[in-house]
Amino acid sequence: MHDEAACIPRPTRCLRWTIGLILLTANMVAAGVGEANFGVRPIAVREGRASFDLTTPHPGSKWLVTVSALARIPGPFDITLNAKSIPIAAARALPIAVESASRPTRNDQLSPPSQVSVTDRPAWPTRVFHLLVRDGDYTSAGNYLGIEAKLAAVGRRVQVYVDSRDIAEVDPALLREVVATFDDRIYPLAATRFGPAIDVDSDGRFTIFLTSWLDRLAGGRIKVDGFVRGADYDLELGEPFGNRCDMMYLSTSLRPGAHLKTVMAHEYTHAVRFSRRAFPRGRDGRLKSEEEGWLDEGLAHLVEDLHGFSRSNLDYRVSAFLSRPEKYRLIVEDYYAADLFRSHGNRGGTYLFLRWCVDRHGEAVLDRMIRSPLRGVENLEAATGRPFSALYREWTTALFLSGLDPVADSGGAGPFRSLDLRGSIEEWILAGPRYARVKPDGLIDSWSAVGTSTHFAVLDGSESGAVRVEVVGPPNADLQVTVVPLPDNLGGLDLDVRPHTGPDGAVSVRAKVSSQGASTVRLGAIAWEPLVPAADARGSLFRRSDLDMIGIARRFGTSALAVGGRLNSRPIRLDGVRRGDGPLVFKVVGTDEGGRRVSAWAEVEVSADDSSGTDDGPAGQ
Repeated sequence: MHDEAACIPRPTRCLRWTIGLILLTANMVAAGVGEANFGVRPIAVREGRASFDLTTPHPGSKWLVTVSALARIPGPFDITLNAKSIPIAAARALPIAVESASRPTRNDQLSPPSQVSVTDRPAWPTRVFHLLVRDGDYTSAGNYLGIEAKLAAVGRRVQVYVDSRDIAEVDPALLREVVATFDDRIYPLAATRFGPAIDVDSDGRFTIFLTSWLDRLAGGRIKVDGFVRGADYDLELGEPFGNRCDMMYLSTSLRPGAHLKTVMAHEYTHAVRFSRRAFPRGRDGRLKSEEEGWLDEGLAHLVEDLHGFSRSNLDYRVSAFLSRPEKYRLIVEDYYAADLFRSHGNRGGTYLFLRWCVDRHGEAVLDRMIRSPLRGVENLEAATGRPFSALYREWTTALFLSGLDPVADSGGAGPFRSLDLRGSIEEWILAGPRYARVKPDGLIDSWSAVGTSTHFAVLDGSESGAVRVEVVGPPNADLQVTVVPLPDNLGGLDLDVRPHTGPDGAVSVRAKVSSQGASTVRLGAIAWEPLVPAADARGSLFRRSDLDMIGIARRFGTSALAVGGRLNSRPIRLDGVRRGDGPLVFKVVGTDEGGRRVSAWAEVEVSADDSSGTDDGPAGQ
């Protein structure tokens, strides 16, 4: 193939790259981009369209382009990104967006939390709790069931009741751990930092109710480990709609261990949040100050981190979000109304956003938000002192860059501090957010986005010296566009996975990993999991699996990928995966010669009936 750039005499080519670098710097100065935020360019968007030029300092340069839909409505929004090579002389100064000003943080919410005295009052031996067990209208009394419960354990601050039909099946060790964990770990932390849950029924203790109904709610469609209902804290609601009791519900299928403790910490945070709310009602009958669902769940997940029991309530949710970030809304006022109650990727994204806000702006942000009477975005902005649009832009940049270059992270101001997005969470391999690769003059990058979501694209530079980028979406999507230059000589990967289904229904795949950068790469892991976790993700037969570096070397012949090279695997058997289980998402992660961690992704349907897969075959580069 004729390479026009190769015909340019070397002095001319060097001069062109020098001019490109000068023009790039001039663009930044003209845009007011200082050294403190060197590299991050917020791009102006007008009527759903952004048009901007990126100069290429040298061959092999790459840019990160993030395109977010900040609209609070669900969408979807059809968006395109197109890149064309242009002469460097035609490149225009970047149209920099004007960011909203910061605002003072609210510190008046941090008065000392009130305490509740310990009681020696005896607990009631039996109680009846009403629970919404049937699918349908939650305002219909017929969908609720009154459940007789027996007192099974009592602590200093807690009393535990068990469904009378389940009491013979509950392990006494479970009851002991519930009481000890609440009295010694969960209550003290909450009471000291945020204040305890309000004693709604004035009985002197918090109530925990264990029932097997949590394994078969909504006619058997929904299984949960635990929950807290705001209706139980509302004294204006009578039976069966509320129990007028400060309480949480736990499943009898839980077992002693770190996950049980994590669920308890999460649910008690909800109880504290409900208790920090006043309960005036609006014309629609809803509690005016009830926290928005996305923020309520995200804060409860952050408190899990404070306790440090485990991240078993987060691992699969975080991984699901990173696998397709443009499909999960951040701001969801009511998960139930939006039919996103068991959409785990939404919760993973919310946790990552709030985790970054606290990492970036300090632990006091968490305390302010939990103890604030404000709601939603207003609560967040008051706690951080930053407008939502600025927080969102900085967060999406941090999502991609955090962990990419561990050396740079150690001195930077913006990355995640408490989570490695290119490492692992529990046993789940992370690879940063999934992205599209865009080449100038290549295929148009197009996608469908939901509200408050982000699409990531890595744009290659052009031999012509500059690239013109056009981003187009509907005006009501409220687009936000950001560009960041990526490190020089960054390694790159491409992943292709082909499934094979044997006569017995077992599934295997052959994978091909190709070099797409200017650096050798050492492959560290290949992981696979359901693209969309099951509603009962912890109880599903298949959750995740992976090959480590040794497994890669065994299946591919080596874990080293040369510049311009390609590795083909022998068949990889996917234990636990059966025909029709898909789609699956695969990700490969590796480290380039500069120590940067790179990744690639592939989706696989496992419904094909192809019996050609075997356990033997060639591997090569």
